Amino acid sequence: MNHIRSAFTKAATKLRRKDVSRRLFDAADGVFKAGPLKGLKMTGSGNTSAGTLGAKIFGLYEQEVIRELQGLLPCATLVNFGAADGHFPLGLLKAGLVDQAICFEMSAEGQREIAENATVNGLSDRVVIQGAVGGGVHDTLAALGVLPSQTLILCDIEGAEFAVLSDAFFAWAKGAQLVVELHDRLMGDGSLAPREALIARLPQDAQHRILKGQPKDWRDIAEIEALSDNDRQLICSDGRKVLGEWLIVTYPK
Repeated sequence: MNHIRSAFTKAATKLRRKDVSRRLFDAADGVFKAGPLKGLKMTGSGNTSAGTLGAKIFGLYEQEVIRELQGLLPCATLVNFGAADGHFPLGLLKAGLVDQAICFEMSAEGQREIAENATVNGLSDRVVIQGAVGGGVHDTLAALGVLPSQTLILCDIEGAEFAVLSDAFFAWAKGAQLVVELHDRLMGDGSLAPREALIARLPQDAQHRILKGQPKDWRDIAEIEALSDNDRQLICSDGRKVLGEWLIVTYPK
């Protein structure tokens, strides 16, 4: 009986989060109202969970990542492995923090949504859309004329990072800054061995650290303040099963 009650409350919580999130998103007409990506307009047509939409338009979704990107930018090129709806690359383009964005997204729906969002924001001529990330992605980037020393790579590919970010990749990407979402705690027995192996591949002069998920700062956002305590917490949730962690890789200036 307890497992039935648990499943029911989990499903109800997810539905409530999506409902509140969608209402905030629709009330803003999909236009980001706060944070570094302010002014970006998104269609919200469905390649990502509706539960994240409200947080995104107020700069709360992966807020710690947004702040990290601000500190690493500007740069010439943003490469996004697992671009989803394209809100990070398009928002950073619109903010003037990058000159061009190369988006890798495996789903056809996601590719269409990125293209649509780029058109809505007048950014189509500065966005390149590619399919799934494979082991030879560094060759693709080299063919596109990407210069690692002028590039930031944002990676969120649900565990595939441990295979895609190979020795050959790092040999090509030397000098590029990386923000890599780590999914090892969701894989198998939760061993950190894949993470340790990934870090061991980094060039000797690369500096690295782990960024962990942090509380959301919703102060002075009237729409969030107006919510009930429960709904406010739902909007501020990234919806993760475990605490988010990212590998940050930089090089001495």
